[in-house]
Amino acid sequence: MSAVPKSVVKNFEVYRRDKGRTGISRMLSHDFQTGRSWLTEVHEKTGANGDVLRIETVTQLEDMDSDERALYELRLDKELAAELAAMPAL
Repeated sequence: MSAVPKSVVKNFEVYRRDKGRTGISRMLSHDFQTGRSWLTEVHEKTGANGDVLRIETVTQLEDMDSDERALYELRLDKELAAELAAMPAL
């Protein structure tokens, strides 16, 4: 019997940069039910008067060029293996 994750979708932060009033973050996600994986990139910029501009871009791993896709697939494999290793044995 294999371990079934509690959550159907797992998310892993793979990049974050905050520099003053601007920031970029990247979240790698994997849906166990569909096998689909994607990268969500968020750019945020806070104006001098406090208003926030937020741009969110979602890219399917299958839509990336082969080199970039290979990097994220390797990272995803490592994150999922670490998650599985941390689960208690049944």
